[in-house]
Amino acid sequence: MPISEPRDLVAQFKTSGEFDKLRRQLLADAQRSSGFEAFKARVEEIARERLESGQTAYTAPELLHKDLMQEINRFPIVDRFASDVPMLSDNIRASLQRTLREDRGQKDPPPENAAPSQPSGESARPSPKEDPSLLPSQEPALAPLVPPGPSSEVPEKEMDVDTLDSAPLTDPHETVASSPKSSPLSSPPGPS
Repeated sequence: MPISEPRDLVAQFKTSGEFDKLRRQLLADAQRSSGFEAFKARVEEIARERLESGQTAYTAPELLHKDLMQEINRFPIVDRFASDVPMLSDNIRASLQRTLREDRGQKDPPPENAAPSQPSGESARPSPKEDPSLLPSQEPALAPLVPPGPSSEVPEKEMDVDTLDSAPLTDPHETVASSPKSSPLSSPPGPS
C-alpha cells in the first residue's frame, strides 16, 4: 500500500520497526549524555522532597505515582533535558525519509562522510579549506590614523554608586563596577 497521507506514514513507520529502533537508540543516547546525571539527581531530589513532606503517607500507590509525576512535570526539567539531546529530530527525520524512500522504491543516498568512488574533473581539485595555499595572498588592512582632537579626551569623574542617576549614561567611557548592592547574584529586584 503506497503512502499517500501522514496517517499512512505513521502506520508504516511503526510497523517497519523503525519506531522501536529509534526509541531504543534515543534512550541509549540520552543515558550516555553529559546531562543525564544532573537530570536524574534533580528528579530524585523532587521525589525525595515530596515523600519526606509527610503528605503522601496515606496516599494510595497509584495516586502517589500520579502526584510524583505531576510534581516532576511542574518543573521544566524533562523538557530541558529532551531539548539538550538534539538527536531526536535528526533521527526521526532520517528514519521517516528512509521509510518514504523504501515505499517509493528508491535507494538510500550514500552517507555524508563517505568518500566519492571516483572524483572527476572539477571535484578532483582540493578546496581552499583543504589546501590554504590555493587562497590568494592578502595584505592585512591598516586602520586609518585618526589625529587626536578635543573629542578624544574624556575627563575623569569621581562617582558614587549609591547616588547614580537612573538615566542612561551618555559618555561610553563612564562605566561603573557593580557594587554588592547591585550584584546580579544578589536578591532579585523589587521590594525586599
